[in-house]
Amino acid sequence: MAVWTSDDTAVIRYIARSDGSVAMAIPAIVIRDDDLLATYVPAGTRFMDNWVVTEDERVTAVSTIKPSARRQHQERIWHTNTIRLYLPGKAFSVWLFFAENGQLSAWYGNLEAPFVRTPLGIDTRDHGLDVVASPDGSWRWKDEAEFAWRLELGIDSVAHQTAVRAASEEFIHRLQNRSFPFDQGWESWQPPDEWQPRQLPLNWAADFGTDATLS
Repeated sequence: MAVWTSDDTAVIRYIARSDGSVAMAIPAIVIRDDDLLATYVPAGTRFMDNWVVTEDERVTAVSTIKPSARRQHQERIWHTNTIRLYLPGKAFSVWLFFAENGQLSAWYGNLEAPFVRTPLGIDTRDHGLDVVASPDGSWRWKDEAEFAWRLELGIDSVAHQTAVRAASEEFIHRLQNRSFPFDQGWESWQPPDEWQPRQLPLNWAADFGTDATLS
């Protein structure tokens, strides 16, 4: 599968566990693709998402949600300049959120299946639990109640959630020890002036057969 070069557009897609369809797709700009895939999603990027619920509704919605293919995609707008770092074989990605003044506002550990390359970019699968960290390294869980409810409902197995927790601990360890990729100076990275939001291609929801390979 293709290795991307700087300034390429790579579509990041989240594949639903319920039926293998595309739940969310967002176009990103490739910064580099070597020992990690580094991408940039500028504020104003339009993306497609079929899991649109408020924070207050997330826990209860898990028990009543329809399979992904039966949900209506909505076009949404990404509001924060964000770097997303994908480490091959790792069950998390590292995001950096930036304030309007260009300063780092938060680190984010998105717990997800190790990515699989596609002709458009990469596919992964969200694991329902995340880590939010301040620039000083202090951190907290995000969506922990929803994660626990997924176990209660039998959506996740104990073994799966144990593996997700292990991935989160690796993210936190790397964060606190400033080990790769936290030692790469991404906090001070700035995009070229000409990098503007990219658009999804017409075939953003194509089936590339990645469902069976995603945990």
